[in-house]
Amino acid sequence: MTDRITQLQEETNNLATYMCDSVGVLQSAGTNPDKRKSDIALFSKLISDTTANINLLIDSLPTEEISSENQLSRLTTLLKENEEADKELAMARERAEKQLNLIKSASSAIASSQLKIRAELAARLTS
Repeated sequence: MTDRITQLQEETNNLATYMCDSVGVLQSAGTNPDKRKSDIALFSKLISDTTANINLLIDSLPTEEISSENQLSRLTTLLKENEEADKELAMARERAEKQLNLIKSASSAIASSQLKIRAELAARLTS
């Protein structure tokens, strides 16, 4: 997905294309009033829709009213959230390592038991 500035550029290019195309099409339609009416309706719709899209994109752009204090406050909040997330991640990793060690121990115990059982079975079969 593209950012808003790129979308704004694309819509502006579309608007310029529609305007140029409309002039060319209307000139080529000549004196045919029915053809001109349908072309005028089509290009009017395209141009008005594109203009509405451009206005929406402009309204969605951030304003310059963000002060340095607000930015600093937001950065401070983000840093605190990042530190908390880092602590949670460290605790989760620690829990995961403990679980891994438990699983390794259990796996080792199971493997030892299986070897012991196989050895006992082999001893019974040979005797």
